[in-house]
Amino acid sequence: MQKIFREIKKHPVFQNRRGLDFPPHIHDDIELVFVKRGGVTAYCDGKKYLLSENSFFLVFPNQVHHYSDCLKGEYVVVIAKPSNFFSFKDIFEDGVPNSAVWSFEKGQDDNAVQLLDIATKEFLRDGYNSIIEAYLTAIFGKLLNYYEMKKTKTDRETVLQILQYCAAHYKEAITVNSVARGLHISRSTVSHIFSSRLAMNFCDYVNSLRLIEAEQLLKNKNYSITEVSYLCGFSTIRTFNRAFLKRYGVSPSDYRKTQK
Repeated sequence: MQKIFREIKKHPVFQNRRGLDFPPHIHDDIELVFVKRGGVTAYCDGKKYLLSENSFFLVFPNQVHHYSDCLKGEYVVVIAKPSNFFSFKDIFEDGVPNSAVWSFEKGQDDNAVQLLDIATKEFLRDGYNSIIEAYLTAIFGKLLNYYEMKKTKTDRETVLQILQYCAAHYKEAITVNSVARGLHISRSTVSHIFSSRLAMNFCDYVNSLRLIEAEQLLKNKNYSITEVSYLCGFSTIRTFNRAFLKRYGVSPSDYRKTQK
């Protein structure tokens, strides 16, 4: 079963990544992405953002978000709980940013980039300690000055139920109607969640879950391409090939050839 939100440890976590490719998910943590090199399309609560070099992408708790069309580059990902920042607790609980993205002019980052770089290196070298938390408090203290906040109401539980249902049933012939019936909610509610919070249509989301598994199964050459398609829930091999090509830019068979 696909995870629809990440299992994060109690303390903040730093990651250096070459790319970002996650299906829509939701969690109780703060997620900060900094683009050191490259570019990616990011989505947060139905809004689309184009992230370029030196961009910060800030996701508050209970916001649905995902990434696509990611260029190979360098990305710093920080996951932390609101409780790690007592000074900003009210900010994280009372609203969300009008825009999830902030980009500094060159040389005008108020040392936020330098602090993030130091904190990441120290975390990857020594692990979590109180100094890391102090760095994070300084980083968010600087960044939050630039983000304009707005009050918001959340329908987190409904969103979470829908994502969990899809994660449990994506290998089946799942539809908007079957999700609505399974959760005892209206079809219009399901459609509204996908259009307003996920910024993608239902079929594309379900296919994204199927394709993540297909990518892993293709590394196992005991399965034929047809078997991979069937195991992941695609109705026909043609639909699988078309969806895989659209997402990864190559056919499943060509992708398999690149895997050792």
